[in-house]
Amino acid sequence: MPDVLADSNFAFIILIAGVLALYWELHAPGLIVPGVVGAFLLCLGVFGLWENAPTWYGSVLILMAFVLLALELKVGGHGVSGASGAVLLLVGALLLVPGAHRINPALAAAVSIALCSIAIFLGYLALRARRSALLTGVDRLVGQVGVARTEISSQGTVLVRGEYWQARSNVPIPPGSRVSIERVQDMTLYVKEA
Repeated sequence: MPDVLADSNFAFIILIAGVLALYWELHAPGLIVPGVVGAFLLCLGVFGLWENAPTWYGSVLILMAFVLLALELKVGGHGVSGASGAVLLLVGALLLVPGAHRINPALAAAVSIALCSIAIFLGYLALRARRSALLTGVDRLVGQVGVARTEISSQGTVLVRGEYWQARSNVPIPPGSRVSIERVQDMTLYVKEA
């Protein structure tokens, strides 16, 4: 096994696989297996690269790249952190191991682009989920269209998304009419004819 890990390209791939597994654990905490496998692969990758006498500045650039990619995943930086992390990962990989054992530039570029794409995609999903979570419960009803089940004036009933709600309107609305929800107050829908 140490002979295989002595290849800096293989050790770099193992390192990145460990980081991806740890990202998976961060994205879906509690799975445990990706975290354990990721930590093991990360240790193997670091050991393999350590055998090739890595430079300190290449190591620092790669660590900074991982931090930026993790920020992209957690915060959703609209791709800026992910792209910056990919550039740092590429440059860090090229500068990590000097001499004959250096990491293949094509491999470094492919891994950087792939990891950047994954981080940006997951960051986008996280950002979208956070934005949709801002509107919860009855606030999501605003703008929805329902059907008046009774005549609505000062009081009435509407069917919206399979649920019956008390509704009010300034203008009388006959039963069976389509209504649009303008606002929600005290669990009562204020509607207008759609």
